[in-house]
Amino acid sequence: MRRHRDALPRPLVAPEHYDEAYYRTTCAGYDEWSRSHGASEDAIYPGVLKRSGFRPGMTVCDIGAGRGELVAVAAAAGAAWAVGVEYSEAAARLAGETLRTRNLTASARVVLADARRLPLPDGCADLVFMVDVIEHLSPAELVLALEEAHRVLRPGGRLYGHTFPTSTIYDVTYRALRLAALVRGARWPTDPRNEFEHRMHVNEQSRGRLRRSLRRAGFRGADVRFGAWMYTDFVPSARAKAAYEWLARHRITAPLAVADLWVDAVRH
Repeated sequence: MRRHRDALPRPLVAPEHYDEAYYRTTCAGYDEWSRSHGASEDAIYPGVLKRSGFRPGMTVCDIGAGRGELVAVAAAAGAAWAVGVEYSEAAARLAGETLRTRNLTASARVVLADARRLPLPDGCADLVFMVDVIEHLSPAELVLALEEAHRVLRPGGRLYGHTFPTSTIYDVTYRALRLAALVRGARWPTDPRNEFEHRMHVNEQSRGRLRRSLRRAGFRGADVRFGAWMYTDFVPSARAKAAYEWLARHRITAPLAVADLWVDAVRH
């Protein structure tokens, strides 16, 4: 167990970047949450819960809980206790609304805290989620957060995570296609990332990089696999989009085009 004595350095991405407008208008699933005033959620959240192998009676922790949908879904599905951790005051406030709207405050809670220092005891959780938060943490921050996930899991407990997009679709595939386009006389942006990615995505992952971070945090034999998400909104031409789709259909080339990674790691 790591002893918490020293003050944490300020996060690389300040929590103020994750304001209420971000969660109401941009963060994944915002449209369903806003339309229902927090009473329902995008299908991604029950989908993640189902994929994770969750069972009623588990104690669940969601690191980077956002508006609290995954915490709420777990609690409604029979979690013994579901806790979310958020360092954004806006997110924690909206997550509180989610739980109150659904009458789940007796079995679920979202606390304002840092992923690098979870306010939870050792070995208290059966299942820890890190869904679309990995890419928002610097390499050093990610290892600390993974160490904390490892600490709060009981032996045999599991970390289940997702990250999007991979670094490969931008730094390898896009660059190669951009060079080919340049030869044909077409000019593409040097960096295709959008405003939010430039501001918040400080650690996009490759499969190997994520495996190394998991090993450093104490997880052995973690399963890191490619998902099935295609993301080509940033690609300037229909021809290049078709190239991504072709690459994704073939096992050997899929890592160059598939946009997401899933993590399933057990604490031994």
